[in-house]
Amino acid sequence: MDNEEIKLEKPLFYKNHFALRFEIGPPEIGAWSNFDNENFNEEYFNVALDRAVKIFSTVFSSDDDCSIVYQIYSDGRRKIKNRNFLFKQVSDVKNRKVVFTDHREIYSEDLDYKCECWKRATISNVKVNDVNVDNILIALINSDFGSRSPSLIGECFFINHNNGLVLNLYDDRGMDVVAPKKDALEQLYRRHNDWILDYDRKRIDSVFS
Repeated sequence: MDNEEIKLEKPLFYKNHFALRFEIGPPEIGAWSNFDNENFNEEYFNVALDRAVKIFSTVFSSDDDCSIVYQIYSDGRRKIKNRNFLFKQVSDVKNRKVVFTDHREIYSEDLDYKCECWKRATISNVKVNDVNVDNILIALINSDFGSRSPSLIGECFFINHNNGLVLNLYDDRGMDVVAPKKDALEQLYRRHNDWILDYDRKRIDSVFS
């Protein structure tokens, strides 16, 4: 898949015509076990991970060719370090193709100074089997909860080169899956229809029903 077909900028759902948005963390359960926000409700995180893994597994087969794109905002000094949690989830990452690039064409309206950019690391030529996907997904789910680990701060996009789609778990609340063509998403729409975010369901149904 040509990466230029889909701009790696959140929210993917609102920037692509063929797009699905899923509710990951169930609000009826809640992330906290009491009203004082002192203790986490582990059931919430278990359900969120289960949904995220099942959605991922529907559109990524174990031997699919994929790339992982990780990016962070930088004021010119902040960089993606080699010891980043994400790299540890890819087997034999030292011998993988990892490309570091700077980008000002994404979120350009938020970049006020020339030194500001988005730092991106692209890990390509990997199979799904080469990646500990569950660890990455739970780290993204934890990203808004400072005391939970593992945690992965930044944006992570999974690109499936076999069926031409991009998946982004943006935090514990939701996941976007987009593609240049409708047929890449139709099975996902049918199989996990109950998890589609109700707020966007009308728009989604108008495209896929």
